[in-house]
Amino acid sequence: MQVLRSMLFLLLLLAPLPAFAYDVLILQSMHEKGYEEAVRGFRKECRASSRMIVLSDYADLDLIRIVREEHPKVIVAVGDRALELAQKQGETPVLCMMALNVKPRRSVRGISMLFDPARYLSLFQSLGTERVGVLYDPGRSGVYVKKALAASKGHLRLVLREVHAPKETPAMLQSLRGKVDALWMIPDVTAVSAASTEAYFLFSQSERVPVVSFADVYLTMGAAVALTIDRYDIGRQLGEMAQDLLEGREPEEGMVTPRRVLSRSNDGVVRQLKLSGLGGH
Repeated sequence: MQVLRSMLFLLLLLAPLPAFAYDVLILQSMHEKGYEEAVRGFRKECRASSRMIVLSDYADLDLIRIVREEHPKVIVAVGDRALELAQKQGETPVLCMMALNVKPRRSVRGISMLFDPARYLSLFQSLGTERVGVLYDPGRSGVYVKKALAASKGHLRLVLREVHAPKETPAMLQSLRGKVDALWMIPDVTAVSAASTEAYFLFSQSERVPVVSFADVYLTMGAAVALTIDRYDIGRQLGEMAQDLLEGREPEEGMVTPRRVLSRSNDGVVRQLKLSGLGGH
């Protein structure tokens, strides 16, 4: 009997391990609070089985092999690095969120970091501004700026400056002196970089015009108002999209705008610039 038990134990050890069986592979760029908040929202709406991989935990990751061996039905890319890697495999549909550098020419589905420009334009109108300065990289934000231009006609004037490298931002801001009543900081990594951020707020102080930003982190640096995303709700929105895909329904093509907007302001800057009309935002 003892021999038989030993043989059975040995057979169990030698048997091949079962392959991972799950529906959704969540590929997260790194450990970051905002990403984790979005993933919590995703899991709230999409209850499918999943595996989580955080890329910063690996020196190198063979995603193509993982997809080939484990057959996930959907890959959810969280962040730019995850999206870039996910797009290198061509077998499994990719949904993305929390990615700033989604190239408009590529076929990508997910939730954008960009609100409908009408949300910002409504805010500028309530502030009583007529001329709004915008710096942007046509290769990254050209489509979005065109939408903003179309929506602004008859309401206010967008004063546009193209930048093609982060180092051009300070000079382009200087070219707006005396020509704008407000600055609109859009999530464009060419126009808004760590090296150029300060230039926006120096311009704001010297010209006494408000900066309206896309992230509340800029409020502490001198922005007057920030319209920001709700990361948890973005996750929920993508979770609904993933659930549709898993149940055989085609989700909306392209990048969908976030449905929930959070508005925050820097009271000190608001008082200093004597801004009013923020009640509805």
